[in-house]
This record gives sequence, C-alpha cells and structure tokens, in this order.
Amino acid sequence: HCIKHRSIKIEDWIMKAAITFTEISNIIEKKFKVHPTFTKLDYKTIEVSYKPKPYVPTISMKLHIETVQDDTVSLSYDCNTAVSLMISGAVAYLEEKIPHAIEVNTTEKRVNLHPLQMKELEKVVEYVSVSDIEFDDNYMNITLIMI
Repeated sequence: HCIKHRSIKIEDWIMKAAITFTEISNIIEKKFKVHPTFTKLDYKTIEVSYKPKPYVPTISMKLHIETVQDDTVSLSYDCNTAVSLMISGAVAYLEEKIPHAIEVNTTEKRVNLHPLQMKELEKVVEYVSVSDIEFDDNYMNITLIMI
C-alpha cells in the first residue's frame, strides 16, 4: 500500500479577510456618531473624510499603511494644519482613554497598533497574526497567517 503524503504549502496557512468601507463607516458611526467616507488612493493609502455639518468644510486626512509585522501595524497620516491641530488636541484630551495598545505620535503623524495587546483581539491573536493590509476600491483586505 502506498501512503500519499500531502505537502503543506505556505498558502495553506494564509487566510484573507475583507471588510467594506461601508461596514467600517457604520461601525465608526455606531460608536462615535460620525460617518466618515473612505476613498482608495493606492493599495496602501486611503483618504478618510468627514463633513460635520452643512456649511462647515470637510475634514480629511490620508492614512498610509507603513509596515505590518506580527506585533505592530504602523500607519502614517497626512493632513492639513487645522486637522493636525485637532488630532493633537483630541489625543492630548483623550490620552488616558486611548488603550495602551495604540500609540499616537502627533509630532511625526504616526500611529502604531499592537494587536497582541488589544483586549478585543486577544482570542483572535491566539490563532492568527496580521501579515498584510491593502486597500481595494471598496474594501480593506487583511491577510492573516494561521499560527
């Protein structure tokens, strides 16, 4: 009798997940009462915009995925001075409420997310780690590696 051995390829351990920009907007709206719009600029960059009220200018920023590693997702953001000052003020005001798994450096306009330290992800990170994040026209695509 011949036993056939199955070779395991790295692709067998990769899982792809996608979430639409609409779903992300709805989650943000439910939690924070604002409904942002997302626009893909390239596969690593999106523009996030929000129109607070009629006759008030749209607030927007560009978010860029810098690096994705097992323990850290690094983002940079680009925005005008007024939005940058609002972000700095909000971070200073909310400093105690920002989870320790999220580092915001307003001087360098960088954000580091540490999935292994996020309580909301504690069960998930036992089984998978983030390998990549890319943007499509209407989706955020997340590549996960099973561990």
